[in-house]
Amino acid sequence: MAPIIVGHRGVAGCYPENTRVSIEAAIRQGLLWVEVDIQPTQDDILVVAHDHSIERCSNGHGRIDTLTLEQLRQFDFGAWFSPQFDNEPIMTLQELLALAKQHNLHLNLEVKIDHHDASHVAQLVQQELQRCNVHQDTVLLSSFSHEVIRALHQFCPKYKLAVLSERLRSQDIDLLKEVQAFSCNLNFRWVNREQINRLHQDGYQVWCYTVNNPRKLKHLPTLDAIFSDFPQRFTSI
Repeated sequence: MAPIIVGHRGVAGCYPENTRVSIEAAIRQGLLWVEVDIQPTQDDILVVAHDHSIERCSNGHGRIDTLTLEQLRQFDFGAWFSPQFDNEPIMTLQELLALAKQHNLHLNLEVKIDHHDASHVAQLVQQELQRCNVHQDTVLLSSFSHEVIRALHQFCPKYKLAVLSERLRSQDIDLLKEVQAFSCNLNFRWVNREQINRLHQDGYQVWCYTVNNPRKLKHLPTLDAIFSDFPQRFTSI
């Protein structure tokens, strides 16, 4: 069975990452899943953004957790990628969930924190999922932070969890068991057949990031899903 193709930050190879226009491109391409990053603002609004600072992907300066949503709305999160995407605002999780629900789009939400408390952020996630009445089968929650994964396990118990890691470590395996995770999401460059087979045998799916060349996967056994900035390269095969 072919792996699920997950649009990485929408369709990040062709559109400004983690923006509405990037998510809408994934919808037009017929993708069932996209992956995005979420983190809290200073006023505890979950927004869709990867970096903790906004310099790389906007015309603004500063850290997301020191800026309010109103302040972040003043900046352009599209023109850095191309002038055709100017005036693209930062997207909130609430807006994303509404868009996803409208188009039956499934979401891998990678939860990121820096200075915020993990339990507090997990509760913010739970509140948004509940407020938007998000079905448990349409969301996968993930994080590199073991503290965040444990907090999500506590406050979002009905949603599937994915342990994120660059390389599979014994601590990751222990955490998979502890939280009864759905999947282990790994960097495809550092995973091998033996690890994938072991994870499958233990009942976990294996999702790998970020794969932009279909030929790079030939040495791996069947994966359950792959993340790509250029999902069209896989869906057109």
